[in-house]
Parts: sequence; C-alpha cells; structure tokens
Amino acid sequence: MSEEGVARMKSQLQHLIRSVHVALLRRPLPEKMSLYLHSTKGYEHRLDELLGFLRDHGYVFYGPDEFLRVSGKAAFLSFDDNYRSWMEALPVLDRYRARAMFYVNSQPFRDRVGASEMQAYLSRIRAAETSTLATAELRELAAAGHGIGAHTHTHPVLSSLPLLQAQEEIRVSKEELQSVLQQPVRDFAYPFGMRRHFSDTLRHYCRSIGFRTVANAIPCMQYAISREDSLHRSPWFLDLPLAENLDNLRTDGRVFQALTGRSAVGAGPSS
Repeated sequence: MSEEGVARMKSQLQHLIRSVHVALLRRPLPEKMSLYLHSTKGYEHRLDELLGFLRDHGYVFYGPDEFLRVSGKAAFLSFDDNYRSWMEALPVLDRYRARAMFYVNSQPFRDRVGASEMQAYLSRIRAAETSTLATAELRELAAAGHGIGAHTHTHPVLSSLPLLQAQEEIRVSKEELQSVLQQPVRDFAYPFGMRRHFSDTLRHYCRSIGFRTVANAIPCMQYAISREDSLHRSPWFLDLPLAENLDNLRTDGRVFQALTGRSAVGAGPSS
C-alpha cells in the first residue's frame, strides 16, 4: 500500500475512534478546564469567542499554581511555541481580563537569529505564520501580567534525545528566558505533550532545577486527577468551530490514552 493509502487509512481509523468516543463518552463540561493553543494569527475572533464562552459559563482564569489548588469553575489558558501573533492577541486577553501562560521556545527570537534559522524553526513546528517574538515582546507579555514558562530551547522530541541532551534543552530554555526577563521561570511544558514524548526521569530533573509545574498536552484528559505539580492540558484549535472543540473537550479519553498512549480525538488540523 502506498504512503498516501496508509495515511488515508489512519485518518479514517482516527475518525472512527473519535466518533465512538464522542458518542459514548461525552460528559458535561468539566468544572476545571486546562487549555492550550498555538498561533493566533488571523483567528483573534475565534479567541474572543472562546473567552466569551468561558466568561458566560462562569469560568475564572488562573495561573498554574492557583488552578491546581482552587475548586469551582476554573480555566487555565496557555499558548505553546514562539509566535509573533501573540502580541495581536493581547487586546483580546485584556478585554476579558484573562491571564494566560505562554510556554516559549527560547532559541528562535527574531532579534537573535537570522532568517534561515527562524525559517528552520517555523518549518520544524509546521507554523502557520512567518515570524516569532522579539525579546522585547516577551518582556511586554510578562509586563501585561501573563506568565512565561519554558518549552525547551529548540522544540525537539525530548524522548528521542540522549538524556544529557534532553536535560540541556530544558535547562538552556529556562536560563535563556530568565536572562531575557530578569525574573525566575518556574513552569515548563514539554513539546508535543503526549506521555511518549517525556519521562519520569525528565520530570524529576525539571523539579531539581526549580520548575514547580510540568504541563502535558494530552487531549481528552480533563477528567483525570491532577498531581500537585502536573497540568493535564487539552488542545483548543482556533481553526475549528466552537462546538467541535467543545465535543473534544467533553470527551473522556482516559482509558484509550492509558491503553495506547494516543489521543482519542486525533491531533486536529493544527500542529
């Protein structure tokens, strides 16, 4: 069978798995929602729609530490990678007084790398835009009251690297961001976010160098019990309708994830 045929078969299987989960394991909206997004370029109206929905349904926005401790309706909103478009999203966040966490790759700041290096990074993460933050813009995000977390230096699959190299990716990211911000960086999200992309050894390492929380990016895990230092985040795709994102969020995929290490609803159209 051709590669195209294999890809088509995998897509059909994933669609079937999602359909079964949405039909049989869809639950009420969780009281606590932990979400992550990527680029917001061209989708500020969809971000406005999401924040309006959360506000209208009584959710309060918290940083990671508070989110793990509070009870009642709570939302943790985060953004991964390194995108210039986040600056255009700031007015939307301000409108809803939504405090977010930006997990940032520390290597590709556009005032520190050349065009070819930046393009290599954007291609590696399959970015939907053509530019990254400048270091001054990172400081602006922090000054606006948002959290800054580490997301590795170059966005590799950590589990595919030798241990010392993986640890260096994490440590350098933390140190570079702290140097830019002149303040501690205490929160970390590992790239790609599924359990196969990380390890307990790396989790212990993160704790040893001063991270207080580690965030994953596993869909359909909003009903899982969180550890005191671990955030179960689910993706929110701005290029999907609100209703489809809500179906994904309300689907309980814990058993499928435990058995397969994969998402019950697929990766969605975004990288």
